[in-house]
Amino acid sequence: MRLWLGAAFAAVGVVTAASVYLLVSDSSERVLADRSTELAVGRTIRLADRVGDPGADIADVIGGANGAGFQAWYFDSGHELIAPRPGSQALTSIRTRGLAVERALAGGRYIARVPGSDVTIVAVPVFGERGISGAVLGRFSRHEVLARAIDRLRDDSFKALLIAVAIGILGGFLVATAISHRIKRLAHAAEQMAVGSFEAPLPASGRDEIGDLARALEVMRTSLKESFGVLTADRDKLAAIFDGLTDAVMVVDDDGEVRFSNRAAEQLLDGDRSAAAPLVPHLRRATQLGFAAHPALRIGDRAFAMQARALPEEKAVLAVFRDRTNEMRREFAERDFISNAAHELRNPLAGISGAVEVLQDGAKEDPVARDHFLERLAEDAERMSRLIQSLLTLARVEAVGPGEVEVVDVPAAIADAVEVVDKPAGIELEVDVDADLTARGDPTLLRQVLVGLLSNAYKHTPPPGAVALRGRRDAEEMVLEVIDTGTGIPAAEIERVFERFYRRPEARKTEGFGLGLAIARRMVSVMGGRIGASSAEGKGSTFWVRLPLAQPTPTPVA
Repeated sequence: MRLWLGAAFAAVGVVTAASVYLLVSDSSERVLADRSTELAVGRTIRLADRVGDPGADIADVIGGANGAGFQAWYFDSGHELIAPRPGSQALTSIRTRGLAVERALAGGRYIARVPGSDVTIVAVPVFGERGISGAVLGRFSRHEVLARAIDRLRDDSFKALLIAVAIGILGGFLVATAISHRIKRLAHAAEQMAVGSFEAPLPASGRDEIGDLARALEVMRTSLKESFGVLTADRDKLAAIFDGLTDAVMVVDDDGEVRFSNRAAEQLLDGDRSAAAPLVPHLRRATQLGFAAHPALRIGDRAFAMQARALPEEKAVLAVFRDRTNEMRREFAERDFISNAAHELRNPLAGISGAVEVLQDGAKEDPVARDHFLERLAEDAERMSRLIQSLLTLARVEAVGPGEVEVVDVPAAIADAVEVVDKPAGIELEVDVDADLTARGDPTLLRQVLVGLLSNAYKHTPPPGAVALRGRRDAEEMVLEVIDTGTGIPAAEIERVFERFYRRPEARKTEGFGLGLAIARRMVSVMGGRIGASSAEGKGSTFWVRLPLAQPTPTPVA
């Protein structure tokens, strides 16, 4: 910009200087022409006065006046040439000499320019003691007299032109630099405002248009700063609200680029911050139809309920996703629970119904048959009682949340569990517990967990075998391990053994409902701990429980 402004100012300076030069030159030519005529008339009049002086030597006066572009001749009252003699070629070239001399002798003046030349002809009368005694005819050549002056004037005018051009260019670039510097400052301030920076005040100097523009921008900066402050506060509030949502929210452009997403939506984005591939067809449908929804869209190992609405003015789609994975798992688990519970209750109910029908049909009259079916009735009733008790225990544990934390004496809890569970013949039991081992939890729940784990270890360890119960410290946790040398669990089924009513195929012939480990996991969760298992099929299993450590202030075990 500075270059263009400088060039424009320089061009204006050059044009102005050239115009002035031409105007001054033309005016100077006219002035010099008028001045040369005045010089010719004045010089001729002075010469006539000298010639008219008494005792003047006319030849000497006329001869001394001639030269440097001026020639003069003296004629007496009879029109006769007196001096100089003889007449020169210059005199003969004056075609109007007769008219000029005659007018001068008549008492007037003759002044005329020779057309097409710079020669001026002047004739004036010479006054003596008795009146007009003669006439002086003068020929004045401006070129010869004023040539040097004109040349000097032209040289000076050209130098003045160059100086004016130089001053114009320099002044133009200085003015352009000053203007561009001020405009650059305004442009820089505008760029800062464009990127959202409103801290630096804008200096407003001068009372010209640029100063007015700077003051207007400063007012705009102050207003924008206040507005952006309010918008930023609102944006931060909205961002905090969106980040606090458990539902995933994102705004996706029509080309698939994610314009906005909250923290919960991170799992729905690809590495290049674009929407995951399974979402694209539904987002396109929302763009075309204005709305799209899906009750359970599967993305990876999660299921999401999706609602998407088009934003035509933004050329984007607003999509909201709610993670239904746990909800659907609970629904499936509840269905399985009801189905399995009904199945488990159906068998003893069928046995009871069958025994009652047989007894009603007459088997009650046969003592042997009666005793057999009554024993069957007692077994099925006991089985139903145990199943109902397990279901009630699971329901109570599911309803219990994290309660008050107590300090549990782990060795005492282990001793109670070992005393409660009968050890089968052919199974060796090893107990190894760190002294003064304590944990944060509930003594009753921990004892029930140990009883269940120890019972399972005995049940799935054929004799001869061994079961180990160990307790130790591991960093900030207490670790309990129940290790057996039983049949083991396939790796694919390790997590499933903690599901309700789940029993391995080979274990379905034994007693049990598949609720023990599910109850144990919930109990450990209520105490704020973790439970898990590791196993090698055919070599045995290890079930472990981790609880936070506590200071040794034992609480009596219930």
